[in-house]
Amino acid sequence: MAGKNFTNLLDEILLRRIHNGDDNALETLIKKYEWLLKSIIHYEIKNAREEADIYSETRLAIMRRLRRRADDIASAEQWMKQVARSKCKAFLIDAKKQGIIRNTATADAALLTVEEQMQSYIRNHYQQERIDEVWKIVEEMGSIYVDVLELWELQLTEAESAAVLKIRPNTVKSRRNKIRKIVRERFGVSPTPKK
Repeated sequence: MAGKNFTNLLDEILLRRIHNGDDNALETLIKKYEWLLKSIIHYEIKNAREEADIYSETRLAIMRRLRRRADDIASAEQWMKQVARSKCKAFLIDAKKQGIIRNTATADAALLTVEEQMQSYIRNHYQQERIDEVWKIVEEMGSIYVDVLELWELQLTEAESAAVLKIRPNTVKSRRNKIRKIVRERFGVSPTPKK
């Protein structure tokens, strides 16, 4: 540990405490990098309303991953920055597909009837329930599949996921295929993340 600076040492201690179930250490680690994560998101998105939502999604993704497994993260700062960038990338891809960015959402919402708003809510709620069910299925499969799904959800390629997990790309591909197969058997659909 002689060559490490104090910040990295502190992160290692926090990660160890998180691994042992210390939620205060989790909050401390996220608070430590909050400004950095918000800066990355602001630079990528440049829309205050969207930035707040993306930060919340980033924070939830970080918390979910660290609560399950914090012992294999080499650099908390680098990993958390990657999560923030991936959430921004996913948002921008989705916004481009839709041909809109939600900065016009308030004007659009005024045009929607109550019935359309209710239908939209029901669709979103149903979709979130399905996502939760997929996560439960994958968690039952084991942590090696959870790790692959988390990186898949962040839209990392097989090669990028392999580099993060320190396994071969073919292993990532095989695990993704097994996830697809199990989910397809249960629901009749593939869990391929949106692009």
